[in-house]
Amino acid sequence: MWVVEHLVDLDVLAARLRSVLEEWRRWAAVGPLTWRDEAATWPQPITSDRSDVRVPESLGFTLRKHATDDEFEAVVWTGGWADVDYLLGGEVYSFCPEFRDIDGAYAAVVKDVEDFLS
Repeated sequence: MWVVEHLVDLDVLAARLRSVLEEWRRWAAVGPLTWRDEAATWPQPITSDRSDVRVPESLGFTLRKHATDDEFEAVVWTGGWADVDYLLGGEVYSFCPEFRDIDGAYAAVVKDVEDFLS
């Protein structure tokens, strides 16, 4: 079994993101925060209920711009990277920012969302 170093406390990241998620609702429909449990058996389910997760491995969310088909998806991994994809004007863009701590994770997510919304 492959074990990932836990560099980012995803509960702390979720708490920090809640205020900006509310702000982003002005420009986009914001999906619920989703979690994946590192301790769950394969295939590991994705859930929006944090209480179902013993060891958070990833935290994700989606955005869909109002009145468009433009979509954004981010999955932040406790190991220090994020999978970020968005669809803008029919084109798909993918990014994989890396970071070493909660501040870096927060900054990367906010930057990617702001780039998508601009």
